[in-house]
Amino acid sequence: MVESGSRLSPRRALTPLLGLLDRSSRTAHQRPAPSEDGTRFPEFPWDLRTIILLFPPEAPFRFLNLNLLLGLTGAPFDRSEELGGLDAGDAFDLQFCLEGRERCVTYKRYHSIARELSYRPAAVEFLLGERLRLEGSWPAYRIRYRQPEAGLSLTLHFDSQEDFHWWAHAPRLYCHYTSFGRCRMEWQWESERGALEVPALHDHGWGRNLLPLGAPLRTFRYEVLQLGSEPGNSDGLAISLWTEGPLGIELKKSGVLRWNQGNSQLMNRYECRVLDWESFDNYAGRPCRVPRRWVGRQIASGTEFEYEAERSTPPRAVLGNGFLFGFDYRGVFRGSTKRAVAGEGYGEQLGWLLR
Repeated sequence: MVESGSRLSPRRALTPLLGLLDRSSRTAHQRPAPSEDGTRFPEFPWDLRTIILLFPPEAPFRFLNLNLLLGLTGAPFDRSEELGGLDAGDAFDLQFCLEGRERCVTYKRYHSIARELSYRPAAVEFLLGERLRLEGSWPAYRIRYRQPEAGLSLTLHFDSQEDFHWWAHAPRLYCHYTSFGRCRMEWQWESERGALEVPALHDHGWGRNLLPLGAPLRTFRYEVLQLGSEPGNSDGLAISLWTEGPLGIELKKSGVLRWNQGNSQLMNRYECRVLDWESFDNYAGRPCRVPRRWVGRQIASGTEFEYEAERSTPPRAVLGNGFLFGFDYRGVFRGSTKRAVAGEGYGEQLGWLLR
């Protein structure tokens, strides 16, 4: 996210090789097969599934993140020192964050796959006691989440839409896709309750440990923005992805625009320029730089989306080496027509430790 001089040489040398392994540019909108929709653990040493919800300004919430990770990836998601005697191959990492307008509830804990989790390989079916139930198959998934210590109870009905986007597609090595959809959420938080239907994402990734070429992620940044002419007026979603390996080697820096009318559009390049940093302790108690204000820019042939964003919530340290946060933004879309866009967004960041 910062301009680099010394990193250009290894990045230029290895990026073409990574491109040969990664077929995502050729299969960008191809819907995953049933075998890819289903859980790939233990065929692969890790399998990650994420549900992300974004709420309108009048809702009592900003965003929801539910992360289910079977096994360890070797990336900054992991906190191997927190396994509590579990073997890495028996670790189920459950992460949750519901960011409200006035309060927040989080959860992060490793559970034993063998002793606590009931799941079915090659399917979407998880049961973790009374806390979590997730089941279904494309295009519909049903999720129940309970956090009794916080007085929280959720029931989610996720319905996928037709278009998908592959971020990485290197069979037998590393795969990751996003499914766009709508989610109806019925909720009770202590004495309050209600129901909402909102835009949602379902991400699924799996692969070998330490990711492509045996290299762990150095940086992972993922942003989801609601696209509208004004906050609360959603015409679609934009996603920005920034990933780097050791020494700043570029793995993926791209984006996607998904308008409510029409298919999603791959944006070939994503650039990010941080205007202002702040320091926060991560889950391990180590200080990290977290952007407070930044400019993002997605670029494709004949299309450009540029926005200036400012973080609007405290960073939530529920990831292994990083944070979840909400932000506000204003930007402009330049294509066949030019339009101003504004709204709220969700972000997650791993890496970028202070030196």
